[in-house]
Amino acid sequence: MVLMPWEQFGLKVIGEAANGEAALQLLKDNPVDLLITDLAMPVMSGIELMRTVRIHYPQIWLVVLTFHQDFEYIQESLRLGAIDYIVKTQLDKESMEDILQRIMGRITEMSGNRSHMNGRVVEEKEEIQFQSDCGLALIALQPEIESQWAGRLAVKPGDYLTEADQGGWLWVRDFGDTVWLLGDDLHERLKIDSRIVIVRLCDIKGIDKADVIRWLREFRNRGLLYELEPGKRIYEVSIVAEQQSWPLVFDNDVHDMYNRWSSLSWVNNNLVFHEWLTELKRLRLSKAKLESLFYSAGREWERTLSAELLSGSKPVGSLSYWYEWIEWLQQMRSRINEITNRSMYSRPIVDSILKAANLITQDITQQISLIEMARTVNMSRSYFSQCFKDIIGKPYNEYVRDQRIAAAEHLLTQTNMPINRIAVKTGYPNEKYFSRLFREQTGLTPTEYRLERQNGAQLSIT
Repeated sequence: MVLMPWEQFGLKVIGEAANGEAALQLLKDNPVDLLITDLAMPVMSGIELMRTVRIHYPQIWLVVLTFHQDFEYIQESLRLGAIDYIVKTQLDKESMEDILQRIMGRITEMSGNRSHMNGRVVEEKEEIQFQSDCGLALIALQPEIESQWAGRLAVKPGDYLTEADQGGWLWVRDFGDTVWLLGDDLHERLKIDSRIVIVRLCDIKGIDKADVIRWLREFRNRGLLYELEPGKRIYEVSIVAEQQSWPLVFDNDVHDMYNRWSSLSWVNNNLVFHEWLTELKRLRLSKAKLESLFYSAGREWERTLSAELLSGSKPVGSLSYWYEWIEWLQQMRSRINEITNRSMYSRPIVDSILKAANLITQDITQQISLIEMARTVNMSRSYFSQCFKDIIGKPYNEYVRDQRIAAAEHLLTQTNMPINRIAVKTGYPNEKYFSRLFREQTGLTPTEYRLERQNGAQLSIT
């Protein structure tokens, strides 16, 4: 994290700490705005640190630094208020400037930063209701590129114009007409800048201004994200109807989606693929949750296929709207099919082998022999063994071993779980046997591996 261009974004590093307790002491003695914390640390884990910071320093923005992303840990981090996460293994592939720009963009967006636009933006402290039937939301699709374009609009005396969040403006004209037609100024803006969309709000009369602004921020995160269509520039939305259409989303709903998409049963089944897309769109997860879900699912696809899929594709953090997510998933389908179809086996055979691989990764504690797994997918032992090696790229027993070692590496770096417990969790009968196999594969004992990773863990506090 030392290489980060902090000063370029107006940040100053207050201090670094080797563990959570040391970080809390720094926070006690210094004013801090942003905390970047590793999840795997000695003395106090990153999750424990975040829980404590949330209670005692709720104003601090939190960013998570992970070695190998795990969906459940990222979900917990999001619940605790993390606004972003940085994967250590991707640091050499991402621009440090891009990472900080993304983080600062989210801070600006979530804090509802309002620029005064030459004194014409109205800052409302009291709860005042709109008297107009209609208003306009003007949204820059790439707010980090340009956020001041609204300053060139033809605002009349008495108009209410305020920046709801970065690049998102609310404009209401207090007159009695029930329909606000787009003026020449807005038409010209649409012609000039293709990155701007206009949302006509058709039922804001009687609603508090602060409530409309809060809704607009949420709509951008859970509404426009899913409804934006390429080339479509004008939308009409009912605030009441839109809010009622947003479902309550519980943790088990998100985790169910993760379990589905981390498998590969959607790859060769068009019906399943489109059904799951429809269900996922219905949930209207936030952008942060979509990123977490598919980054973690992508890592499971890579583990299943023993192949890199995410490194050569668009990073999930660059996908802003639902149609982009669909395109990305279609590309993932094509790439996975390219890998699995090299063997020239029929689709039912490929599906059976992928099912077997998914069964292994879903519960690594299972002691399923090659014979038992072949029987599970209705194949003979010898044919299953050959197909598995051809399609997955390695023999069955070697694949099982590698999945268990990968799971153990994750638990060693991301948790404080005792070694004997990790042995059981990864399907080994005892700690001694587990330690011997782990050293054969990694060159380190489990304890040495954990210490080596923890010694590299740092906290950056700004």
